[in-house]
Amino acid sequence: MRSGASAPDIPAPSHGPPSPAKAPPLPPWSLFRNGYRRVAGWGFALAAALLVDSFLLFESTMDVRIYGLERLRALQRAGHRPLLVIWHGQGLLPMTTFRQEHLCLYASHTREESYSRVLRALRWWTLRLIERMGYAVLDAAQFKSESRGVLKFVDVLRSGTGSVIAADGPAGPIFQAKPGPVFLAKKAGVVLMPVGSALARAFQLDNWDRFEVPWPFTQAVLVLGEPLIVPADSDEARLEQFRRELESRMRACVEEAERRI
Repeated sequence: MRSGASAPDIPAPSHGPPSPAKAPPLPPWSLFRNGYRRVAGWGFALAAALLVDSFLLFESTMDVRIYGLERLRALQRAGHRPLLVIWHGQGLLPMTTFRQEHLCLYASHTREESYSRVLRALRWWTLRLIERMGYAVLDAAQFKSESRGVLKFVDVLRSGTGSVIAADGPAGPIFQAKPGPVFLAKKAGVVLMPVGSALARAFQLDNWDRFEVPWPFTQAVLVLGEPLIVPADSDEARLEQFRRELESRMRACVEEAERRI
């Protein structure tokens, strides 16, 4: 029987993939924010490069003499990557001197609430400039606690990466070695290399470590002391003895540098 109603038209099935939906356009404020971040990133990179290059040019005017470098080279020839231990306020000279050694700097971080935003910003900029100088930086501020940062640094040291740490950081007292370096030497099996320095002419910043900034064309002396080995089975009493010994050797390096200046 013929029906008077015609059948509805059925569209042919599509064999191709569905066309992707177009993303909605970004609002103007989002475009501005993304552009600002990109320009700010370029600006920071340019500023950091200019600051580091300017400082290295400034550093090239100094007369730097190094004593005890053969101790470091002997350890490296023997397959060791020692942990250089410096004083916080004297960090500028050794950091520039050893920038070609491919070292990792462990930057400890105070957790005190009194630590101002200005100091936090200054610390952040300083670490970025150190990275620009060629160092890897392990910043303890990225961890929930200082102990977690230390454990991560132990892994870095065990990997064979040469490193640097300030004995009296992050907040002093000045020229008093903390337990951290000897603890790291015990856990990671690295050799500690005490470092001290002296500058003929410099000015000191008004902070706890009396951070030293050399004048152009000044004389500078850097002394690397006798390496210190901390056995893995050292108990708390022996670790304290090694801490005192490290502090004594570092002070002796500074005294020798001052005599040779």
